Amino acid sequence: MKGLDKAEELKELYERVASQYDPDGFRLYFAAQEIVGIKRLWEEYPYEDACGRFAEADGHELLKYLTAAYFEAVSWEIVPGTTYEKAILGKVDTSTPEYIAFEKRLYETVLERMGFREQLPRPSGRAQTDHATGKDNCKRGDAR
Repeated sequence: MKGLDKAEELKELYERVASQYDPDGFRLYFAAQEIVGIKRLWEEYPYEDACGRFAEADGHELLKYLTAAYFEAVSWEIVPGTTYEKAILGKVDTSTPEYIAFEKRLYETVLERMGFREQLPRPSGRAQTDHATGKDNCKRGDAR
């Protein structure tokens, strides 16, 4: 299991351990939220929020809305008799380089936070990076 570096392998590892470490998918959702920078999902989907769609949703359901918003896979339909537009989630194109990079970073981040750092790929050179922010994790003078 050492040296996982493909997004598919990382996703498979996550799926194997998720039932114990992330049963509702909130760790995955929060990692994705940090990566894409959408802090308030309800601002992206005001009608769905007003209907209470997010109140009982698990992390996996929230992740669908988050990725659709981030990768612009949403169309809108006017709700008759209101000023709202209802979101129609489209299919996110998972074959694009942007999505593949996002997915790899997502699973690296969540697996690291779940304690599976040893199974993750080591960045080349001495610098350690925080997978969620993509920033160098070394402190000044740190000789890693």
